[in-house]
Amino acid sequence: MSDSSVPNVSTVPRNPTGSRLLPLKGDLHPAKRALAEALRALFAGLDVSVRRYAARQHLDASTVTRYLNGERVPDWSFIAELAEEIAQVSTPLTTDVLEALRASRQSALQTQRRGGALQDLQGQLAEADEETRRIRLSERALEQALAERERALSHSLSRCQYLRTKIGKERTAHTAELLVWHGEWQQIFEECRDLRLDVKQLEEALALTRAELIAAEGECHRLEVELEAMFPRNSDSLGALPLLDALEAADRTSSVAELLAVVGDLEARTQKAMARELVTSASRSREVTDVAALLAGLHEAGFTAHAEAALAALVMTRPAGEIAALTVELHHAALGDFVAVLLSSSVKLHTPCDIIGVAVQLSDSGCGEVVHALLSAAFVSRTVADAVALAIWAASTQVESATLTAMGPTGARRDLNEVVELALALRHAGRVDHTHALLTAVAEQRSAKEIIATLEYLAAKGLLAEAEEVFAVTQSRDVVHVLSLIRSLIEEGVTDRAVAVVNRAARDRSIGDVANMISHLYSTSHFPQADQALMSFLRAVPDKAPFLFRLLDDMYPGAEETVRMTAASGDPEKAAALFHLLESADLPVLAEGVFHETLTQRPTGHAGRFLQVLVGAEAVVCQRQALLERARSAPGTEVARLLLALAGADLLEEAAFVVRGVVEAYSPAEVMLLIKQLRSVDHPTRPKADGVLQLLLGVLVGTWQVDDQVALVMTLSEADMGADAKRLIRVASSLSQFKPALRAEETKHAQKVFSRAFWKSFSAEAG
Repeated sequence: MSDSSVPNVSTVPRNPTGSRLLPLKGDLHPAKRALAEALRALFAGLDVSVRRYAARQHLDASTVTRYLNGERVPDWSFIAELAEEIAQVSTPLTTDVLEALRASRQSALQTQRRGGALQDLQGQLAEADEETRRIRLSERALEQALAERERALSHSLSRCQYLRTKIGKERTAHTAELLVWHGEWQQIFEECRDLRLDVKQLEEALALTRAELIAAEGECHRLEVELEAMFPRNSDSLGALPLLDALEAADRTSSVAELLAVVGDLEARTQKAMARELVTSASRSREVTDVAALLAGLHEAGFTAHAEAALAALVMTRPAGEIAALTVELHHAALGDFVAVLLSSSVKLHTPCDIIGVAVQLSDSGCGEVVHALLSAAFVSRTVADAVALAIWAASTQVESATLTAMGPTGARRDLNEVVELALALRHAGRVDHTHALLTAVAEQRSAKEIIATLEYLAAKGLLAEAEEVFAVTQSRDVVHVLSLIRSLIEEGVTDRAVAVVNRAARDRSIGDVANMISHLYSTSHFPQADQALMSFLRAVPDKAPFLFRLLDDMYPGAEETVRMTAASGDPEKAAALFHLLESADLPVLAEGVFHETLTQRPTGHAGRFLQVLVGAEAVVCQRQALLERARSAPGTEVARLLLALAGADLLEEAAFVVRGVVEAYSPAEVMLLIKQLRSVDHPTRPKADGVLQLLLGVLVGTWQVDDQVALVMTLSEADMGADAKRLIRVASSLSQFKPALRAEETKHAQKVFSRAFWKSFSAEAG
């Protein structure tokens, strides 16, 4: 080969003094000389001695010297390593330079005839073996990446399904709400339109009525003048009296039938005001039975307005006892509208004492439902002071129980501030039963947000015991209310009470309710509360856990996903407790899901604490043999995580047992992959891989054959894990056979100058 074929390495810094090489021989073949000069030019750029470079590459110094003197054609791996060393201290070699070096080496090999062909084949075999190993490692890495992507895809698909379901539910809910609001708007719009028409019609009717009134008043005045002219004022006969005097006389002396006839006559003559006055006057002075008969007759005749006007006036003018008697008569006559007017007027106008008096009389007459209506209306609408007075006046009477019953509507309909004020006033007045009934009504009938507001009001007034009573009672309602209560408590930031609600529900409610609650909480992203419900149920009734998970399997997100999310959402102690509870409930598949989730998806420190708790509890799954069997059957990444977790939890004896079993079963290539995985999954700020590796290497040197240890060194070097290879060399160097075996492995492809085969081939070439 001519000098022009030598690669251009002029850009590499030279330091011939550091190489300590003799000049090239004069009879050296031109192709070998060109290759040797190129290698010397590269080597000079390293500024190291031959012996030092040979030690760095685990080669014999004489072998490197023969390479650089042109006496032997080196393997391409030697040239590649030399190029990498140059790249670390200077500018990397270009592709053209590397190709020129490869061509120069091929030319030098052709000059060696049979020995060169043999070395070429050996080099090709080494390159093919290196490529095979590289492909095998790439295959392993791709398999691991595929498994990780499949797990991530499964998780993403599950999350996507959950979000799709949630979005669908929210879209359905909002669509339904929109339809409801649109319907209400349409209804109100139509009502407004109808009311506008009614207003217009009523305005026209009012104008017409006013005109009729003016005409009627004129007619009345004319008739009065005519009557005055026809009858002298001193006449004693009824016919000589003015019209009003005649009506008053009819009020006092006429029968009910006659009164009804007069009212009808006045209505016919459009004397409505006079007819109303006649009814009111008669109602004030007549016996209760007559008044009841008159009102019944008016109702039948269609003069209800006159009767209702008279009823309101009656309450103001007649004693409470007569009002009660009239109410009884009207109730027995099935005149419910008139009874309602009397009760409403009584609630507004009577004193608390009179109201209780009316209630007592109604109770004596067997009108229990009327008593309840009267007292409920009074407690709901009267002031707090009047409501307390009602409770006091009712004490020791037959209507005392009815006042307790009336607390139901009171708690459901009064303003919450007033309810709390009333509860406080009733307690101060010694009406403890009323206080309890009132707060029970609030707890049983108010919404979740109103319950929370009531608790705050009660606490502000110092009624802590009463607040706890309301909180306890409201949790006994249906599961829909309990879920609403949990959400409202979380929104208000009262998480301790939310936890209490979840724990009680999980402990006391049916399995179906608990399953629905857990599913709903997960569906609404209330994961901590869902986890709490599951854990509380398992602690309270572990024997019923299989039934719960059967129900959860038919709901979103399913039993296994529920357990996985619970294991992933809390501290390691919680995960260990969940694992123990599932094992105790004879649910090994779900328990294994917790173990796998914690070990493979949580940080190694978290997983270590999880294992530490289980070891302390003497769990079978964390016994040494069980851990070893898991490691032998698990993929490499999971084994690495298990060892790091054991080391992080200072479970060194368990880690050593697992390492010993793994080392006995693994090949050098598998150990290399395990070491790489230890580095890959180690904690970035609190690494544990070095400790595990030290333990692994110690076990390996004590149990493996020297040849296997050497094979592992070579495998690590080929996988660009030089630091780990050197670490193994340091540990294994204590064995006397190791270094010679390693040197033999490193130089097995080098040409042995003093061997019989070498001289035989040399003689053949010379001949």
